[in-house]
Amino acid sequence: MMQTVRYIPTYTQQGPNPPATGSSLHGHGHWMPENVQLRRAWLSSLLDKTKPEIPHKIRKEVNPVETFRKLIEENSTLYMLAHSMFEEIPEKAPYDRDPTTLKKQVRNYRTMLYLFNTLLTEVPEYFLNDSPDVPSGLIGFPFNVVVDWPMGTPSGRQFFLDYRVNECLKAILNKWNDFLKDPTAGGQGESGGNKTLIKAGWNSNRALQQLEDKANESTPNEPKRKFADLFEYPSGGTPENFFNYPHWDAFFTRKFRSGVRPVAKAAVVNACESFPLSFDTEVSGRTTFWLKGTPYSLHDMLGATKDSSVGTYVDKFVGGVVYQAFLSADSYHCWNAPVTGVVKYRSLIDGTYFAETAASGFGGSSGPDPAGPDLSQRYITHIAARGVLIIDTDVEGGANIGNVGFVVVGMSEVSTCEWFSNTEVGKTITQGDVIGAFHSGGSTHCLLFQRDAVRKLQFNPKAQYPEVASANLAVNSELATLI
Repeated sequence: MMQTVRYIPTYTQQGPNPPATGSSLHGHGHWMPENVQLRRAWLSSLLDKTKPEIPHKIRKEVNPVETFRKLIEENSTLYMLAHSMFEEIPEKAPYDRDPTTLKKQVRNYRTMLYLFNTLLTEVPEYFLNDSPDVPSGLIGFPFNVVVDWPMGTPSGRQFFLDYRVNECLKAILNKWNDFLKDPTAGGQGESGGNKTLIKAGWNSNRALQQLEDKANESTPNEPKRKFADLFEYPSGGTPENFFNYPHWDAFFTRKFRSGVRPVAKAAVVNACESFPLSFDTEVSGRTTFWLKGTPYSLHDMLGATKDSSVGTYVDKFVGGVVYQAFLSADSYHCWNAPVTGVVKYRSLIDGTYFAETAASGFGGSSGPDPAGPDLSQRYITHIAARGVLIIDTDVEGGANIGNVGFVVVGMSEVSTCEWFSNTEVGKTITQGDVIGAFHSGGSTHCLLFQRDAVRKLQFNPKAQYPEVASANLAVNSELATLI
C-alpha cells in the first residue's frame, strides 16, 4: 500500500494566506476564535481587567506564575528567548494592534505572565459582543490566544520546547484545572462555580445553540435535539441556571444521555466525537516528524524514548495505519472504547503545551498561521502531553484484529488526560465503554492498527478520506467493519 497523507484545508474559501482581519481562521476545532476581531476584542477585555502584578501566593498557595517568572529571570538563556520571541513578531498588521486602541497588545513576556495570572481565576468564556462588527463566540483556548504569535517565532519554538518551561506551564495549568473543578470558584458560596459559568456567557441562547448544533451535526438523519435531551446534567438544571452544573469541569466532561449515541455493530467504533484529520498507511517506526509534512513516528508517538517497554508495541504497528481526528472545543470530551479487548499497556506522558511545527510559524513559506495549533496536530502527537492505551482484541467478543492503539493528545492548555479506572492493565473493556476524558479544552487523538488488521477492515470512507467529511463523526458510530 502507498502511504497516504491528507490534510483538512486551514482556510475555507480564503486561500492559504492569513488575512489581516479575516473572519474564518480556525474553521475546524473552535479552539481559538475563528474571527481575528473576536480574538482581539476578547484579549482587549482581558487586558482591561489584568493588573501589572504577580502575587506570590494565590488562594493561600504558591503562585505558579511567580515560579515561572523566577525561572525566566534567573536563567540567561530563557530570559533571552522570552524577550526575543516577542521581538521577532513582525511590526505590521495583524500582529501590531487591536481594533479598539490601535496599539500593540501582548508584546513582552511580563504582560504574558500578568495575563496568565488573571486567567488562573477565569473559566473559558462564550464571549458575548453586541458590536455589529465583532461576533460573539467561544474562547476555547484562552492561554493559547495570549501566546499565539510568540509561539510561532524561532525563539518561541525553542522556548516552548524547553522542559523547564513545560514543567512551569504544567504547574500553572494544573492550578487552573483546580479552579475549573471548584464549586466555590469566584468566592460566591456553594453555587459559585455555577455562577461563574453563567457570568462567562454559557447560559446564553447563542452558546446553547452552538452546543446543540455541534452535537446534532453528527447525526444529520435524526431529529434535532435540545441540550437537555442530548446531555446528562444535575437535578434542578434549567437553561437559565445552565443546567445546574456545579463548575466548568462538570459541564465540560458532560456525558450523553442514554441512547443518544448507541454503539454501532462494527469491528471498530469511533472513540471520540471528532472530525477526521488524516489517514496514513505504511507508518514508520521512527522518522523525522518535525519536518514539513509531519509523518508519524511510532517510536516517539507511543513514548518509547521515555518507556522502553512500549517498544514491542511499536514494532507491531510498523507498516500499519494511523487514523487521526480532532475534537472541537464545543463537543463531547469523554473517550469511548473503540474495540472490545484486554488492556495490555497504559501510560500518561508529560510533554509540551505550546509547541508548534515550524511550518506553521513565522518561518513558514506563507508567513505565520494563526491556526498554527490546527496545523501542528500531527506534530504534537509526538511531543505533547498525552496518554497511550494498547488493547488486545484477540479475545472472546473482540474483533480479532490484533492490537489496537489509542493515543489521546492534550493540546495547548488541555493539561489533563485522564484514563478511568476501568482501563487498568489486565482489565477487559467493552466497545463503547466510557474510558477517559480530556479536561479544560478541545484536542486530538489517534487510533493505530497493525498491518495485518488493515487487510481485514473496511474503513468508513469519511475516516479513510478525510477531505470528504463535512461534520464530526459521532462517538460510537461505525469506523471500520470486518471484510
